[in-house]
Amino acid sequence: MKNILIYEYITGGGLIGKNFDHSLYKEANLIIDSLIMDTNNTVNFFCDYRHKYKNHNNAIPITTANMDIIYNADYINSYDYFLPICPETDLVLYDYIKEINPYVYNMKVSSPEALLVTSDKMLLKGICNQYNISHADSYNIKSNPDVYIIKDRFGCGCNNVKITNNKNLKVPSNRVYEKYVTGESYSVSLYISGSNYEMISINQQVIKLYKNHLKLKAINVNIYPSFRNSLFKFIDDILIAIPGLEGFIGFDFIYNNKELFLIDINPRFTTSMSAINTCKGNHILDYINETIYEQTGIPCKINL
Repeated sequence: MKNILIYEYITGGGLIGKNFDHSLYKEANLIIDSLIMDTNNTVNFFCDYRHKYKNHNNAIPITTANMDIIYNADYINSYDYFLPICPETDLVLYDYIKEINPYVYNMKVSSPEALLVTSDKMLLKGICNQYNISHADSYNIKSNPDVYIIKDRFGCGCNNVKITNNKNLKVPSNRVYEKYVTGESYSVSLYISGSNYEMISINQQVIKLYKNHLKLKAINVNIYPSFRNSLFKFIDDILIAIPGLEGFIGFDFIYNNKELFLIDINPRFTTSMSAINTCKGNHILDYINETIYEQTGIPCKINL
């Protein structure tokens, strides 16, 4: 049993001094709900004083008076394990880890260099080109002409992702313009420790088009698609291209005509991981204790 400290940015004090609202609020609640259900460890968590769990026995309420505690290395290091979960949006995750990384010793997270590459869609494109990893811009546009994606350069998931038919559209430097890849949308959830990793689950993403914007509506967690075995090389190639990825990681990709196209890398705990206890009967935090034994489990659906 370990004493674990959780910092989930949206519910845990990252919005102190701001409106308690976020486009990822539902996903954040699913994540914190799943983590504090752990009975194999003692889980404490930073909690915004406005959140529903502010009076929970294991909550550490965060207010304007004590918000600096989320950066307090001595306090964080008093736990056996620290799990920070922040969105990549506007480099929130990168900036937080870069600040605490030299002083916090009990967390397994990606290096600041890896976080910057995975948070910046332009840097990630460059890495994919350098290492011949299939991605949106290497997709054969002839199969779906004149359909493009515009998304935030420092964005997160399906937030603010727009479809356009204008191939000559000029976009600002904080947005990314790329080809729209047809096919089926998936993610793979990993726990990476040094040179080894565990494949937690493969997940199918249900994405809908609404007023020219893509919206993630549901996730079918823990499925076993026919191309599962081809994922291992795909994962290995990405880990070679981006050294320093560590801990809970998610890769978003599209499967099209027997080819895998990398769309995004989430260098953090992801929403699909919140369903692992239901799908497999193992709590997700068992991965940090290396007490997981592989089992098939069942598919589960998360509605968003």
